[in-house]
Amino acid sequence: MTTFPCRFAAGDYPRRLLPVVARRGFVFAAFAVLLAGLPPALAQPSAREGTPRQAVSVQLAWKYQFEFAAFIAALEKAYYHEAGLDVSLREWSPGVDVVQEVAAGRADFGTLDSALIVERAKGRSVIAVAALLQHSPVGLLARRQAGIAVAGDLAGKRVATTRATENEILAFLAASALPAGSFEHLQASADARRALLAGQVDALGVFIGDELVRESVDGGDYLLLLPRSAAIDFYGMLLFTSESFLQARPDTVRAFRAATLKGLEYALEHPEELVDLILARYNTQDKSREQLLFEAQQIRELARAAGLAPGAMSIARWQHVVDVYTAQGQLEPGTDLLGFVYDPEAGALGPFLPWMLGGAVVGLLLVAWGARKFLAPRT
Repeated sequence: MTTFPCRFAAGDYPRRLLPVVARRGFVFAAFAVLLAGLPPALAQPSAREGTPRQAVSVQLAWKYQFEFAAFIAALEKAYYHEAGLDVSLREWSPGVDVVQEVAAGRADFGTLDSALIVERAKGRSVIAVAALLQHSPVGLLARRQAGIAVAGDLAGKRVATTRATENEILAFLAASALPAGSFEHLQASADARRALLAGQVDALGVFIGDELVRESVDGGDYLLLLPRSAAIDFYGMLLFTSESFLQARPDTVRAFRAATLKGLEYALEHPEELVDLILARYNTQDKSREQLLFEAQQIRELARAAGLAPGAMSIARWQHVVDVYTAQGQLEPGTDLLGFVYDPEAGALGPFLPWMLGGAVVGLLLVAWGARKFLAPRT
């Protein structure tokens, strides 16, 4: 009978084999995790022509206007179609909780402002996918006749805010050395516009694309103050999804994000064409062409930031937002951003990949170390 030499002696075989298996297992496991994180184009074949498109629903935070031109452009220019997506847009209506719609799975994506991090802290498992507006559209419209030239002049004045503008305006005033109590804070009513024009309030929290801003600032009697002048720089409109949707359909998230950002770029480069589309098919608020063009001009300035790719977000900016909300008591100190900011470069596992890979590496190293220690020859 022919025999072949064995690399290990019989008594040494288990002790010497297990470290080899552990090392090879480590290599294969790390390779598998890295493969899972590759972009879809590298990890798997692209979708073929004729493949049924995936249905995707988007819950908007307000009614159709130029603010949502990215979605309209991606839909009308067939960017979603080219990405294999069948997208439906839903306007906001009274009583709709955008975050709850997405968290509960009734919508796949939604839009919201920087308050999204507060919603996540409340236990809603949402993830910021892209910043469609790099800067917030919130501003403070003030009456020059009240002697206001800068934010500091609002001491002792009447300042009205809506629920949508309150957090940012109060942070702006606090950063301008005007803490709560140094001015009269009023909740804006349905007649806030008339109250401002009639001199019943001295300043009003607004969205800078509003018709009121266009009419008032052009006349010269009102001044628009921006929180960024006091280093309060929130993100504006965010695209977000749920953790469960990202985990179940990571390729869809990636494709939808890319198509939406392509729509955003097209809308910013062709504002008049998008305004015509809104007037023809999406003008549920009955806005004028002049108002939509004014809004487009404001959105263009808010959507782009020097040196940043469309949709980009940074942990540093988000930490700034967290610090502001923490100072207001809306977030606990030390609020964690782990898993909240989507990274399109992380591959199919999204923001979880670095932590999964790190955990796999540490786990396998511990296994290898334990195996060596257990099988080490005893003296």
